Order: sequence, then structure tokens, then C-alpha cells
Amino acid sequence: MGMRPPTTAPGQHLGFHDRLQALRQDSSSGSSIFSGSPTPPLPAIAENWEVHSAHSVFSDSASSCGSDTFTDMNSPLPPFDSLDNFARSAPELHEVKQLQMDPLEGFAKDPYEEDIATTREIFAPTSALSRSSSYPDPTSAFLSPSGSGNSPYDFTVPPFSEYTTRESRRGLLDHFCNVLSHLIVFKEESGNPFRQMVLPMAQKSPPLLNAIYAISSAHLEHRGLHVEERALDLHSKALSGLQNLIAHKDEGNRDEVLAVIILMLYYEVVRSGSSTVLNSHLRGALSIMRERRGKRSPTSAFLERAFRYFDVASALSFGSSPMSGTILAPTAQDFNAMPDRSAMAAVDTLFGLVADLWPLIHRLASLVDVKRNLEKQELASPGHEKANNMHSDFETNTSSIELALHQWIPKIPAVVVATENPADDSRLQSILNNAEAHRQAAFVFLYRNLLSQPRSSAKVQTSAKQALQTCLRVVIFSGPMAALVWPLFTAACEAVEDNDRNVARTVFRHLETRQGMNNIVTAWEVCEEVWSRSDNGQVDVEWREVAQSLSKEVIFG
Repeated sequence: MGMRPPTTAPGQHLGFHDRLQALRQDSSSGSSIFSGSPTPPLPAIAENWEVHSAHSVFSDSASSCGSDTFTDMNSPLPPFDSLDNFARSAPELHEVKQLQMDPLEGFAKDPYEEDIATTREIFAPTSALSRSSSYPDPTSAFLSPSGSGNSPYDFTVPPFSEYTTRESRRGLLDHFCNVLSHLIVFKEESGNPFRQMVLPMAQKSPPLLNAIYAISSAHLEHRGLHVEERALDLHSKALSGLQNLIAHKDEGNRDEVLAVIILMLYYEVVRSGSSTVLNSHLRGALSIMRERRGKRSPTSAFLERAFRYFDVASALSFGSSPMSGTILAPTAQDFNAMPDRSAMAAVDTLFGLVADLWPLIHRLASLVDVKRNLEKQELASPGHEKANNMHSDFETNTSSIELALHQWIPKIPAVVVATENPADDSRLQSILNNAEAHRQAAFVFLYRNLLSQPRSSAKVQTSAKQALQTCLRVVIFSGPMAALVWPLFTAACEAVEDNDRNVARTVFRHLETRQGMNNIVTAWEVCEEVWSRSDNGQVDVEWREVAQSLSKEVIFG
């Protein structure tokens, strides 16, 4: 019988801060690094747990945290109050545990490796992503007989008939609600904002409805499924409607305009579209936000947060500065105001546990243009006072960001240290690893893109290895995989060892299977080409140059 992660005694739970700190102190396996409460069966990647339990995927030693050593993960971790005593310094390269195995070998056969292009099972819910409904054939919305079945004339109203009478379009709406909307959020305990806020607006907005049709059709087309209306045609209709909305915009339809633009941004992610189009949408959204004069509704606040996510993600994609200002991080008051005192209350719907890390990543992206201007100034006037001052400011900014990254930890309230639901515990462990992957990827970005350290440097390799290991744990714990492309791709491009690259391939494969978006495929293709060129002598080849040579654009989102 396969070994599963150990569990605690009844009523005993470990604080998530403690778990995260254990993650940083020792890269042990996903089975034990956060295991403090019962965990549901793991996916195929970890089904062969017994074979590798003695020599885990990440470590050959027990986890350690502070002065305590944990040979038995059933023992309690240090109390929550001792968090401030933990060291926050970065580990050295030799301290990062080497992988003991090729992650592509020794596991049970991946069920997704079959021909999935025409199966409906690819959209089946997982234990980690609970969904409120079953998944009908995404290519059609169906007429379902009522539960009584006493009369041949007793039928329920077709789903989404209030939006359209066309059966194929009802299928696209069903796909958006029951598949896509789940893939782009981290939690749905209080509802899915795309279904609660965006979908109702679409009932009276043809452009927004066409945008939903377009993104659903694009997602299905990427899976190789036949769709009656092409995504490109639906996208053209949505754009035409958006132009009319903007031409006749007023305070009353700003949310409608912004919602169409946000969905167009998601469309570009699904299709792995063009930077020109994506930036054009971002500029339009920013213009709408700046012109808003009335009080923001909850829908407005949600859409603006979605814009700020895409603003930074696109800046990271294209090597430019974000268009907006900095993002306000959640405060302690925000947590205190939460009616839900469960651990999932600390998770942001769009950002997961990186909401207060996003401003740091925003600053990192903003420094790309600063570095570019500094290099131009130093080349034009070497040794000039202006160049020296710019260089001093740049060093100050990068040093402060590096320190802030070392000190950053997800802000989970002290009262929220346990979860009674094993499925929620697995999801939280996955979300915590997602957050840590972002932090480590931010280090990689800092050292490689801003400080121009070589790929082989210890700092780059240390952070890249840790980022890849945490990305793999996101897969192992089968939680939400939203926003994982940037940390995965950023770390994977710097991988030089076969084991690290195979970890990246494992995550890429599972990420593409779960999310089903073309930007993941594009990122994987570019990453493989970076490795190939690096092995052929182009040691520090830059991934954007590789993407350009392949006529591709990597879009994070």
C-alpha cells in the first residue's frame, strides 16, 4: 500500500507561517513540508509515494526549522509567536537539496497523456478544485429532463436560455461558467466574481457576451474540440462592440467597458496573442479607470484589481514598465474585517497569497526601464555625475527590494492558523507554494534581469532551484494553478541541470493539462529552445531574443 503524507493527532494543526518557514529552511518533499493535517490522495505525479518516501523528491534529510529538528512531522512545530526568531537570510547553493530522481520517471502513468483532444473528462473537477456543478459536453448546452421523469413533456428550461437561444452559444456560456472561471481564481468559497459580477452584466451587453463566447471558443479550440463559431470571429464581434461602447461611453457603462477589456486580456492569454494588442487593451483600461468620477462598486474594484494584475504581468512579459502606479497591499484591518475566520479567508481571489508581494514585483518590473536608461547614460557620459547618481539610485532600489524579498512572508492573521477541511488544507499548501514560487522567481528576476548576474551564479541557481521545487509542489498538492506561468518560466529558463529541467517539464505538462491555454505551450517551447542554445554554447542567452527568433511572444497571466 502506498504511503501517504503523515497526519496529526485529532485537533492538532500547524500554523501556516510555521509551514512556510519550514519550506524555506529545508526543501523537503511536498508530502511533509506542510503536512500538519489530513491530506487527500495526491494526483498521479505522487501516486508512487512509497517508492520514494525514504529519499524524497526534494531532500535526503528531515526538515529543520530554527533550533528544532523534525524527524517526525507529526510533532508540533514551534509556536506561532516564535516566527520572528526565524532566520530570513537566503540559503547558499550547496544548501539547496539536490533532486534524488528524475521527476518524469517512477510515477504512475499520467492519465492526461492519452488522447484528450475529444474527451470531456479533461474538464472534470478535482478534489482540490471543488466545483458546484458537473461538466456537460462543452460543445453543446443540453436539454435535461426534470428529476420526476413522470411526463414526457416535463422538461427544465435549457441552461443560459435567458442569454441566447442558440444551443452552441449556451454551450460556450456553460464552458465559461463551469470550466474557465474556475481556472483563473484561487478560491470560490464566497463565490466566483466572474460568474457573480461579470456574467450578469453580459445579459444586457452584446459586446461582453461576445467576449465570453470568444474566450470560451478559444479555450476549446486550443483543446482541439470542434466549435460551431470560430474564436477569431467572435473576438472580432467583441472588439467591434467594444469600439462602439468606448465611442458612447459614460459613467454608467464604465464597468461594462472595463469588463470587456479584462476578458479581452484573458483572450490574449488563452490564444498567446500579441503584445501590441494586449498593451492597447491595457491603455484603454487605464484610461477608463482614470476617468471614473463616481464611487466604485464591488464590480469596479474587482475589475480594477484584475487590470493591475495584468499590468504587472504584461510588463514582465515584454520587459517594460507597468502602466499604473503601485498597488496598495492589504492591511491588518482588511483581515480583521473578514467575516470568514477560516484560513482560506486570507487567500485573495485573484492574487492568492501574493497580494502584498505584488507591489514588490511591480517595483522590479519598473526598474527594467530604469536600468535601460542608466546604461544609455553611462554609455553616453561615462563617469558623469548624472550617470553616477542614477547608478547610486538604482543600487539603492535593488538592495531595498532584495531585503524586502528576504523578509516577505504571506500575511495570514495570527488567529487563522488551522483548517479543519482536509481538501482546504491541501489547497492552502498548494497556494502557499505558489506564493513562495513567486518570491523565488522574483529573486531570479532581480539577479538575472536587473543585476545582470550570469546564469551559473550561485544566487541565480539557488533561487531557480527553489522556485522549480515549489512549482512542483503546487502540482503535487493539486491546488489552483492560476498565475503559475511567470514563476515557472522565469526559473526554468535558468535551469542548467537535467533534473531541474525535468522538474520544469513535469510542471509545464501538468499546468498545460489543467489550464489548457496556449501561452503555457508557447512558454514551454521557448524554454526548451533556451536550454538547447545554452547547451550549444550560448551560455547566457536571453529568452526574449529566443522568442523573437521563433516569432513567438510569451505572455504571462
